[in-house]
Amino acid sequence: MSPIRQVAILGAGYVGTAVARTLSSHGTAVWAVRRRPSPPAHGITWLAGDLATGEVAGLPTQLDAVILSVAPSSGADSYEDTYPPAARTALAIAAASGAKAVVYTSSTGVYGEHDGGWVEEATPRRGAGPGNQALIEAEDTLLQSERGGVTVLRVAGIYGPGRDPRSRYAHPAMLPSRGQYWTNLAHQTDIVGAILHTLSHEGAPRALNVSDGNPALAADVARWCAAERGQDPATLVFDNDAPLSRSNQRVSNAALRATGWEPQFPSFREGFTHGV
Repeated sequence: MSPIRQVAILGAGYVGTAVARTLSSHGTAVWAVRRRPSPPAHGITWLAGDLATGEVAGLPTQLDAVILSVAPSSGADSYEDTYPPAARTALAIAAASGAKAVVYTSSTGVYGEHDGGWVEEATPRRGAGPGNQALIEAEDTLLQSERGGVTVLRVAGIYGPGRDPRSRYAHPAMLPSRGQYWTNLAHQTDIVGAILHTLSHEGAPRALNVSDGNPALAADVARWCAAERGQDPATLVFDNDAPLSRSNQRVSNAALRATGWEPQFPSFREGFTHGV
């Protein structure tokens, strides 16, 4: 694949901003779009834009890649109002600028409930609820387009600097289903690495899971966190029988690893110890 010299990042939030900074540090010119742009930074041009309406001004006439990493920006936004129209905007910008690559960060939530089983890219997407349906619609908008170079990255639970998930495991009695459900995580650094790897990997698969590849039961995560705090894990009580409101699945990252990508944080243990 030819060098990536000019990139537009649509939805520069927690992940998108990290991608912008990494690309900029390697000499790539970056245009980062969000509703409330940040102050100017070396190599990054921040633009105000509304991806839902397609109102984005200030992008260059030529781009090498478009990265879509959008999320609802306020309580008034719905997934339906955010993801599918943003996917259409990304395709329009790619077409107008001649971008050869479009990368979209979706969610492993699209797979839905799979009773604790493993999910891979060919697993049927049966995520229930309007949020996951909007994510699926956005995926289909991109994957069913006639453009080449489109890759959908289905990302597991995002964590990293400034987003520390350990607090949710500090109160075991609050974990539903007695903590007997699978957690799947992806560190910000590894998500950024997956995006950049995909941009540089010619012929990348159309859909890839991004996770550390080492799912863990929530109760086991809570026990590990307790031990790290100096608490006896045997004293933890998991007595909340409330049903799980999220998907219970184990996310495989084998397809992404087969392309040559490797996570820097291969499990929650490394991530919680060194990455938050």
